[in-house]
Amino acid sequence: MTFAPPVAAYARVKAFLKDGLAAGRWPPGTLVPSEAELVTQFGVSRMTANRAVRELQAEGLLDRVQGVGTFAAQPYRA
Repeated sequence: MTFAPPVAAYARVKAFLKDGLAAGRWPPGTLVPSEAELVTQFGVSRMTANRAVRELQAEGLLDRVQGVGTFAAQPYRA
């Protein structure tokens, strides 16, 4: 019997957001759940939710606007 290693909390939050973006739950330009909402939904710390959002922003999947919110990024077109 094999056991899967535990998944880091930020990775669960990140996967939730990434899967939702891929499935079209949040079309480009749409507001995604706030860090506070992710904290409540996943029972994680604010820093954990922030890490997931920051990593997706670095990957170009989310755009953050201070004081406004976090949005699904527009697809990149070369």
